[in-house]
Amino acid sequence: MVSHELKLYEYNRWANHRVFNRLKELPMKVYQEEVQSVFPTIAHVLAHVYLSDHSWLEVFSGKSLKDTLKFAEQQMEQTATKQLAEMETMFEQLSNRYTSFLMQAENMDKPLAIENPSGEFIKYSISELLIHVVNHGTYHRGNITAMLRQIGYASVPTDYGLYLYLNMGGQR
Repeated sequence: MVSHELKLYEYNRWANHRVFNRLKELPMKVYQEEVQSVFPTIAHVLAHVYLSDHSWLEVFSGKSLKDTLKFAEQQMEQTATKQLAEMETMFEQLSNRYTSFLMQAENMDKPLAIENPSGEFIKYSISELLIHVVNHGTYHRGNITAMLRQIGYASVPTDYGLYLYLNMGGQR
């Protein structure tokens, strides 16, 4: 039986894949084109999402949030310089790691004690935090849609309802 968490993550993977496919249809300059937005380029948005997703998987695996955030901060500019194909490969490899982790993870509802950046300890389960990971990706795919529209291109629909319809034939 496939867990709810794995189904939710598969939606995230599907939506990211659709965005990458759309970006590959556009002129290559679009990926690195500077835009007046929350992030300077679409490449920076994808680097941020990748590093955030990477960080959370590391936390789920027992690493400290502080260390993973430090790593992400150090890697941001280098990651944002990756070409689209390389970034897509990095996302796919990370998605494979998530899928493997979620298929093997036990106690998805057991609270993890995580020290947040201010030094306080918080307790959330992997199930709860996975919702954050997927929601975070959804939010930033929205940034990419806005950025594409700003420079004259349409994006691609990635909403969860469409995912369910296309991947489950409208059935439960």
